[in-house]
Amino acid sequence: MEATLTTKGQITLPKALRDSLHLKTGDKIIFEELDNGSYLLKARTTDVSVLKGCIAYKGKPVTLEDMDAAITKNARGSR
Repeated sequence: MEATLTTKGQITLPKALRDSLHLKTGDKIIFEELDNGSYLLKARTTDVSVLKGCIAYKGKPVTLEDMDAAITKNARGSR
């Protein structure tokens, strides 16, 4: 695949490449330099599984009813 650099230093990635990387408007792309001087192009995405365990609740277990009651209580108090 080939792309042309514009006078503004921009390129348009070929549709086949965008589709292959599942890119959409606003996505970030990483250009990683390899030891041999070439570059690896990667879509900057994060697998949701890396978030597992990043938030740990240390309090006592609560029921859904307790959560609903706390939400209702705090919602009324904020008005």
